[in-house]
Amino acid sequence: MTTEPEIFERLKPLLGEVLGVAPERVRMESALIGDLGAESIDLLDLTFRIEEHFKVAIQADEIERAARQRVSGELYDTNGLFTEEALAVIRESMPELAPEKMVTGLRRSHLPALLNVAFFVRLIARKLAAAEERTSRA
Repeated sequence: MTTEPEIFERLKPLLGEVLGVAPERVRMESALIGDLGAESIDLLDLTFRIEEHFKVAIQADEIERAARQRVSGELYDTNGLFTEEALAVIRESMPELAPEKMVTGLRRSHLPALLNVAFFVRLIARKLAAAEERTSRA
């Protein structure tokens, strides 16, 4: 099983390629947009490279899917703002995102700005673990 530190070390060069940052600048808590200068197109490029490098599939709505399954329609968001119920589920399912930024009034469109390196490391770890489990059952 691949560990989070191993995934982190393998992810740093991909972040360097996409964002032009030196590997020593990359920390688990680094926000891709705020700290490392990513733009939305960079997140797409990074996702593509992660899929190729780690042989995992990442869906565009990956971040919100788990929360949407647990919080229905009108309880999820109102006029593009997350409800308290949705924020609680997202905080619980993605503890690596800065909890101090998961506050009332957070817009769904602002969620990408909260993504940090730890989010991607743990997402990759979950995907790899699920793939290993499927393989071991086969």
